[in-house]
Amino acid sequence: MSVYESEPVRVRGQDFTGYRIAGAIAAVLLIIALAVQVWMLFDGFNRTSPEVRWGVNAEENGGSALASQLLQNRTRLQNERFLTGPSPDGPGETFKIGPEVLLDSVEMDDPESILTESWRIPSDETAAILRQSDRVIGVSSLPYVNANLFERPFARDWRFGLADVATHIGAFAILGFSLMLALLLAIRGRVPIAEGKSGKKVKRFNIVERATHWMTSASFILLALTGISIAYGDTLIRPFGHDVLGAVGWLATWGHALFVTPFVLGLAIMFVMWVSKNIPSKLDIAWLKRGGGFFSDTPDHPSARKFNAGQKLIFWSAILGGGAMIVTGFFLLFPFYFLGLEAMSWMMLLHAVFAVLLIAIFIGHIYIGSVGMQGAFWAMWNGEVDRNWAREHHDLWLDEVEGRASK
Repeated sequence: MSVYESEPVRVRGQDFTGYRIAGAIAAVLLIIALAVQVWMLFDGFNRTSPEVRWGVNAEENGGSALASQLLQNRTRLQNERFLTGPSPDGPGETFKIGPEVLLDSVEMDDPESILTESWRIPSDETAAILRQSDRVIGVSSLPYVNANLFERPFARDWRFGLADVATHIGAFAILGFSLMLALLLAIRGRVPIAEGKSGKKVKRFNIVERATHWMTSASFILLALTGISIAYGDTLIRPFGHDVLGAVGWLATWGHALFVTPFVLGLAIMFVMWVSKNIPSKLDIAWLKRGGGFFSDTPDHPSARKFNAGQKLIFWSAILGGGAMIVTGFFLLFPFYFLGLEAMSWMMLLHAVFAVLLIAIFIGHIYIGSVGMQGAFWAMWNGEVDRNWAREHHDLWLDEVEGRASK
């Protein structure tokens, strides 16, 4: 409970009609976006299924091929060279189907019908027989790492994790959390300065703290935008044309690597400046139990020092989540210098999952620091807050500031 006695409530969250209307409009748009995402998740658009099959053709034409030639080519690709001859012109193999059978590609009317249950879920004996090797490695003269790796079945799992799991988790996390905030703004309104503005200002952040915050936040937003362009560009940008997709992709690829430097620097400075003030304490438990007072218009908010429990959660999310992004991103910037192909695949998958979750968390931070709470924005804009705002949200910190000023 705040150390100050509460004054009558002068401003209520629902008094901000314009903000509530904007929140309702945003909520409707986000519901539509989520509905589209759900449709894309279940419509099977990204599912791979066969559309053509081999069929026997009695007449030679440009689209037909000898079955024996196809089998010979496949055999020479898979067998050791000493079994199939020293060159493509070596002696050919013979097959029981004979040399006269012609094959052609035929469209299937119902591709799903051939995906029988025995194919989808094979028995234990069949699965043991059909088990694929971990990788198929050959010989290559190309001067780059893994050029001789022809096939890697694990990549299918990696592609599923990156293209399906991480993509859908990111979309639902970002859109879903944004929808919650939009509904909160539409129904509850802004968190007000309940006693109204006092007209007296209190210095909250100095120029170094504000500059570090804006450098870190700006670089993170640019990293998020370039990362989203890389991950979702085919869906979000390609409708505007391939030229636009190519230009944005080029900028995003280079920009994503360039913006990481100010982000790393800002994160390090923030840690040094604020870590001592973000150590969890018993005050945080009481703050969390009451939801920070965000759902009540009374000025009797739970007590807090310079940073409350919500801000501490944001701080440690930035430090730990940002640190994880930096570590995984470092290995992606220098591929195969420190890790092998399997580990690199995991680094990319983890980087994507951490990124979308961190974006969702920081959307909440941006919301509270802008439209969600009256008076909060100015703390990081000009470094000053209204005294009544400080008294309602950070009363113990206000005591410290005014105690030092009176000495």
